[in-house]
Amino acid sequence: MTEYNVAAQVKIYVDDPAAMPAVKSGLEKIAKVNKLWEEDVGFGIKVLKANLLMDDSKGGMDQLEAKIRKLGNVSEVEVETVTRV
Repeated sequence: MTEYNVAAQVKIYVDDPAAMPAVKSGLEKIAKVNKLWEEDVGFGIKVLKANLLMDDSKGGMDQLEAKIRKLGNVSEVEVETVTRV
């Protein structure tokens, strides 16, 4: 059983709205998804926000961002908060 000791909230800018489902399913392969939702940022643009649970011994936020960017159709990843759980 994996022990999760870090929670991070990330904002993911997806450059093609049709790719949102693929990015969502890809996130589940990277980290434990606690909560996932879409948020309007204006002018019809939506971002994907996620609360992710991870084991910090498997890498930090830089590695998390890199893995998310590799999902495809991701133009930017912003870590909003990080906390120990």
